[in-house]
Amino acid sequence: ENAGANYAEFSVTRKPDKEINTKRFLFILLYAAVHGIFAYIFLVLTQMAPVMAIVLIIEYIVFLATWHLSKIEYTYIVEKGNLHVYKLVGRLKAKEIVNVKVSENAGIAPADDEDYAYMLDGVEANIDCTISSKSEDRYFAVFNIGGKKTAVYFNAATKLLQMLHYYGGENV
Repeated sequence: ENAGANYAEFSVTRKPDKEINTKRFLFILLYAAVHGIFAYIFLVLTQMAPVMAIVLIIEYIVFLATWHLSKIEYTYIVEKGNLHVYKLVGRLKAKEIVNVKVSENAGIAPADDEDYAYMLDGVEANIDCTISSKSEDRYFAVFNIGGKKTAVYFNAATKLLQMLHYYGGENV
């Protein structure tokens, strides 16, 4: 969390959920398949067992190329009146998934507070950028993104909420 006069930044790492666990399971199957293919080639077809040692190096390379894809991070930045949300998958380049003016919000409130559930009426799309759907400090912000009423879910820090309130006014 960076503190500044008109700037707030907060990053969270998504906890493994069904989607991430499925990816990890498929990656493990991929590693087993690579091992099985090489074992078949070098032990059965060509009968060159000493070459099997190279399988460990190849599996390590495959692991380095794939496993990081199961780690998802989100970074929320409030700067100059705009809310930016970036999604970072492993070591890949961050992708901006939300860029809106905070002042154009239709409401920002805690997600688990029933008093603000009416703000979600008529929401056409949801963008979940939280640690998990059951995490603490989970908030939603309703914006018009691409002509659709969209709810953006995020985990908030104190400085982030202060900046959202500063730029968003009474709807926060």
